[in-house]
Order: sequence, then C-alpha cells, then structure tokens
Amino acid sequence: MNILFLNSLGKSKWGGGEKWMLNAGIGLANRGHHVTIACKKGSVIEQKSIESGLNIFHFTIPADIAFWKVGTLKAFLKKDEIDVLICCQNKDVKIGARAARSLGIKAIFARQGIQNLTNKKKYIKPFTQFIDGIITNTNSIKNIYEGFEWFPDNFIHVIYNGVEFPENVEEVNLHEKYNLDPTSKIIFSAGRLAHQKGFDLLIDVAVKAKADNLNWKFIIAGEGKLKSVLNSIAAKNGVSDMVHFIGFSNEIPAHLAASDVFVLPSRYEGMPNALLEAMASGKASVATNVNGAPELVEDGVSGFLVETENSNQLFDKLHELLTNKKLRKTMEDKAKGTVKNHFTIEKMIDALEKLFNDQIEKSGKLTNASSNSKG
Repeated sequence: MNILFLNSLGKSKWGGGEKWMLNAGIGLANRGHHVTIACKKGSVIEQKSIESGLNIFHFTIPADIAFWKVGTLKAFLKKDEIDVLICCQNKDVKIGARAARSLGIKAIFARQGIQNLTNKKKYIKPFTQFIDGIITNTNSIKNIYEGFEWFPDNFIHVIYNGVEFPENVEEVNLHEKYNLDPTSKIIFSAGRLAHQKGFDLLIDVAVKAKADNLNWKFIIAGEGKLKSVLNSIAAKNGVSDMVHFIGFSNEIPAHLAASDVFVLPSRYEGMPNALLEAMASGKASVATNVNGAPELVEDGVSGFLVETENSNQLFDKLHELLTNKKLRKTMEDKAKGTVKNHFTIEKMIDALEKLFNDQIEKSGKLTNASSNSKG
C-alpha cells in the first residue's frame, strides 16, 4: 500500500499523537508499505521522520478553510498513487480528506488520540462525507462519538497504541545526576508542562510528603508554557528541592528504569503514552482515572487509579507503593505483562493493516494489500 500521514501541527510541537504516527509509519514501512509523512518544512515532525527513514512531503495547512491548498495535495496524492490517507488533525480532514475523496481514494481515516470532536453540526459533513472511518485508541472515545448518533455503523475503530519494549537501557544514577540525597525515593513523570497534565497536583503531593518528613523526590521530564509557573509554585510552597522539572529528555527509558515509581496526574488523556511506556519498562504506577487509563491499568493489580484533581489520593497511593516492596514488585510484573499481551507495536500494525486492507478491498480498488506498493 502507498500510505500518507497528513499532520499540519506547528513546527515546534510534538506530542503523543505524533509519536503514534511515527511508530505507525515505521511499523508499516518495515512491512514493505510505502509510507510518507506530510508535514511542515523545518518541523520537529519532519526531523524525527527523516531520522526514522520515512519519506517527507512538505505541506502546510495555514487555516481550517485553506481550500487553495487542495490542488497541491491532489497533485501529490495522484502522483504517488496514494491508497490510504490518515488525517491527524481536524483541519487535515477538511482539506486533506476533501482532496482525497475528489480523487476517489476509498481508504481515508481521521485519527483521534483525544476527544477532538463535539456534538456540533459543523463536524458532521467533513467527518461523515469525506472520510471512511475514525481511528481512536480508547473505547471511551468511541463510546462518546457513537453517542452523537450521526456516525454510520462500524465507523469508529479502536486500535490501541503500541509501544516498544526498551532494550539495553543505559544505566543512570538519578541521585548523582540531579544531586539528590542517595536515600531518597524517586517518583518519575513525563509530559508537556500544560494544565492538562496536572503537574501542579504533584507539587501538592510534595507538600504533603514534606509535612510527613518523607524523603521523596519528583523528577518531571518535559517542556511547556507552564514551566516557569510550576517552578514558582514549587518555590512558593517550599518544595523546590523536592520537585525537579528537568526539561526535554532523550533518556526516558533510563529515567524510568532508575526511578522507584511512575505517576500520571493528568486531568484528561486519550491513551496516555507516558503511562504505557512506564508499564512497558516494568514500572508500577499511580494514574488518574481518565479516558484510556482504565483500559490500560487494572486498579489494584497492575497499578493504582485515583480520582482527577485529588492530590490526597495521589499521595496515599504513592505512599502505599513506596512502602510496600512486595506489592510494588507484583504490580511491576503485571504492568509489563499487560503491555506484552495487548499493547505491542506488532499488534497495532496488524490492526492497521487489516483496517486499511479491508477498506480498500471493500472499495474494489485492490484485492492484494501490496499489489500497488512501491516499497
């Protein structure tokens, strides 16, 4: 198959959806499909795609109604004989799917990693007339969308994110790296420093730990517009020595391996990649009970789920994990087993191939998934 992922995200932006796109593209390319990423020139997406050996088509959608871009995209779709188009942003559907439909391409999908649609009339036409289905990564989003009652039957497809299992992880001593008390317990988290991710709640947890004379250290990897605000809140509450915002890191597996537990305090998510990676690394976790988290974590078995906005519960469950080594080890084993059974890259690519091939065969365009492949 000739597959195009269209992602009009800004130059400096990178998140879970883009990580999914890259993993999907690499996995499909490794199976012999010809995969191209359409993105902005000079973007993080371009850089990471090139590093991964994927083909690039420079394409920008400056606005939701940039219909003057349709012709350029149509020319590329026709030249590269694209069989499958995956639109990664809402505006990609309005422009990209319109161009693909005009050429008779029958495998056109929107990808929704978090709930990006509401039950409004403005979404009905582009998300029913120009695409053949929606790919999402949680049943919670599928149930919400089906509740709108304007999608056709069997239109929403749940394909769980896949994650690589880290191999040959370089050892790192986090206590030395960040000049921490060698007897301290390390709680790790990662994500954009935005309101969604709830890192302010971890500052509340640190305050509670300090009041109880607990030697806890929080290491949080990620960048975002709230970095200075969060550092200020930590300083104001007297826990700057406990909460460390380390910025972007290429050493997430090493940090996970060297930490005691992982925490995800998000206010909302799709299928949280950071939690998935922590579980693949065999790490026991405490996560808020949002969207895809309960499909990933069995509460009390492979981790703990707590209410959103509840720093007391976060504190209590972290304390339970950090003081109960036997429980922690059991949850570590269960977490890794869950990912191996349900959330591998292999399973994700199997599901994507089946979906694409079924749609193409349904349209009568191909009878063999690779008969029109360039690679």
